[in-house]
Amino acid sequence: MAEAEILNLPQRNLLGRVKTFINAELVHILAAILFLLLAIFLLYPIVAVLIKSIKGPEGWTLAYYLKFFVKGYYFRSLINTLLLGVINTVVCLIVGFCMAYLSTRGPMALRKPLKLLTLLPLIAPPYLFAISLIILFGRNGVLTNALGLNWSIYGFSGVVIAQTLAFIPLAYLMIENTLMSLNPNLEESAYDLGASEIKIIRTITIPLLAPGILKAGLLVFVMTIAEFGNAAILGGRTPFLAPDTYQMIIGEADFEMGSVLSVILIIPCIVIFFLHNYLLTGKKFTTIGGKPVASEPRKITPLVKVPFFIISGIAALVITVSFGVVLVASFTQLLGVKNEIVLSHILNFDSNRAIYNSIKVSLIAAFIGAIIGILLSYVIVRGKFFGRSFIEMVSLSGFALPGTVIGIGYLLAFNTPPIKLTGGIMILALNCVFRFLAVGVEAGISKLHQINIEIEEASADLGANFMTTFYKIVLPIMFPAFIAGFIYTFMTAIVSLSAVVFLVSPGYELAAVKIFDAAAYGEIGFASATTMKLVLIVILCMIGLNFLSKRSRFQATQKGVSKNV
Repeated sequence: MAEAEILNLPQRNLLGRVKTFINAELVHILAAILFLLLAIFLLYPIVAVLIKSIKGPEGWTLAYYLKFFVKGYYFRSLINTLLLGVINTVVCLIVGFCMAYLSTRGPMALRKPLKLLTLLPLIAPPYLFAISLIILFGRNGVLTNALGLNWSIYGFSGVVIAQTLAFIPLAYLMIENTLMSLNPNLEESAYDLGASEIKIIRTITIPLLAPGILKAGLLVFVMTIAEFGNAAILGGRTPFLAPDTYQMIIGEADFEMGSVLSVILIIPCIVIFFLHNYLLTGKKFTTIGGKPVASEPRKITPLVKVPFFIISGIAALVITVSFGVVLVASFTQLLGVKNEIVLSHILNFDSNRAIYNSIKVSLIAAFIGAIIGILLSYVIVRGKFFGRSFIEMVSLSGFALPGTVIGIGYLLAFNTPPIKLTGGIMILALNCVFRFLAVGVEAGISKLHQINIEIEEASADLGANFMTTFYKIVLPIMFPAFIAGFIYTFMTAIVSLSAVVFLVSPGYELAAVKIFDAAAYGEIGFASATTMKLVLIVILCMIGLNFLSKRSRFQATQKGVSKNV
């Protein structure tokens, strides 16, 4: 018996040393695992696209790039794409600023309705506006026939209008968030010293909003040139890079040329990203101080209020009309041509199956993405190892790269062993996870900066291991960041098109792809009905998620109170 105990002692000591090592190095182990996931599901697909663009059947070559720069069609496509991105970014920033200013500085009665109308496009596919513009201004459109218009919505101008309406909410969110944190006493002091409101906006408000405005511009530019739904439906014969890439991959199965177009699409995004960082490097934009701030809302002068109200009112009206038109078209045989009321579009079971698939994929992606986002933010903030900044940059890169490129990368990287995912639902979910991971990571980092590390150190001093500290202390405090990552990923994934359109397979069709195909083939009624059903499902899911998050927070608070008592 004594001999057995002696033999077991080394095993116990070894097991104890292993547990001690794991507990001490768990952050580093976790960081290695997370970086491996980022390398496989984010870096590897991008590298696959780059390799495919310079490797043909006969080996390494730059012939495909030469073809791009020699052929005039591709050059026009590049110019149109860049011009679309610049115009959309400028217009979205102007409109977004006007709407954000009114919803934070304007009349109280106007603020909430204006915010709700501005954010309405976030719960619908971006190309809802392409559908509504076709119904209103198409060749047999309602307004085209009623007013006898000769202007065609198809072409560059139609794409600009649709893309602008789709991405105004992104610019608004970034600018409104920064405006809300701006110390109002700065503007009040300038006003008391006799400065006009226009001068205050020009010399104080806008300069302090520079980080928000630049981030909004970066995001809108990337999303505009990458989202091909509106461009493919309304572009007509006007070439754009994203639809051309889709045509190369899906239509002609030319993966080499499609990869070249994808790489060209990445370049302006990278340039804009480094320009954004250069403009903000070495500058401070302090908008939140440590002292409490109290100020009474002051009236906006008519010289500012009137133009801001006109711009915001037109944008809100067009957004509302677009949703209304699509809703009416859902119950009409063909709005503007055959106005008979029908239910066949709404009751179509093909769309219901696609919506169910979208909900399933979005929930899986949201759950996995929120967990990975929280863990990544923890190792980035609390870890002490070389390469933390690189891990953070990689985790955010999915957000800064066009979805079209990531979709093609997944198709190239995971179509053959050793990691064959195509043809199933997980490739769709993982694509959404790593594309939209940035929001969960940023939310987690922001929350962790508010948690004093002494709380975790005190827990460790009292004998708790890393897992106990993380589970009982860190995780409950970071729950809002988890919910933020979950909700954003769910909302974005369920209406996303630019990446998943390359990855859907028979039996796993998604609602966004179903709507795009129907709109492209002129089935406007079916496309409208599926869009509105998707919007309704998103609203119901958001209400449910919001209720669950509030209930969870309430229960966590109650537990904390009972423990303290």
